Amino acid sequence: MKNIFLMMLLMVSVFLNVTSAEALTRGEQVFIGQTYYIIGRNVWIRDEPNTNIEPVAAYRFGEPVTLLGVEGDWAHVRLCNGWDRYVHINYVGTQEVVQGKLKAATECMMELDRIYDDVERLMESMYPNGPNDKAPKPAARKAACAKLADRLSAMNRQLDGTAMPEAARNEVRSLAQKVERLIGFLNEWDNGGQEKYTPYFLDEFMPEYDRIGDIYR
Repeated sequence: MKNIFLMMLLMVSVFLNVTSAEALTRGEQVFIGQTYYIIGRNVWIRDEPNTNIEPVAAYRFGEPVTLLGVEGDWAHVRLCNGWDRYVHINYVGTQEVVQGKLKAATECMMELDRIYDDVERLMESMYPNGPNDKAPKPAARKAACAKLADRLSAMNRQLDGTAMPEAARNEVRSLAQKVERLIGFLNEWDNGGQEKYTPYFLDEFMPEYDRIGDIYR
């Protein structure tokens, strides 16, 4: 599981340029001639500072641009190919912003990994392997499932603040949905969940896990 998420992170990080830069935020000092970065996904580049102008290109997260000036809500930038163009100021930021979004991606993927591990531990606890072991009582199991579901919801919300490419983001969401189904089966363990957990794990969850592994390994 961890190998898959680490490979997703590598997909993000290949776009980075590590040149340092200062802050680019409305009302704060900017530095003309400094390197800044695209901080959105597939950000439109335009010939003029106007959304009514058709875009001429789309830049990816982390791609560097040279700041030539700021005109209202627009940054006048020089692109890697030497073009002087415009991009909305909301999508231009510093190296620190890029690193923050990458950090959010790493934390998000690690949390999904931890949630899945805890789901498996809870499932295994339902099958005591020693005379002194006892399965969690229904109330304790349901409380644990509720906490897992809350953590999964928080992780899904965090996805929107990450730097993941859209394809990787969709893969994480798809796997997270299947983790959510496993939590649901645990929650309804005494009402059919026990019979559904293992078949779903083998027929639905593991194929998804293997498919993602084939893509990102």
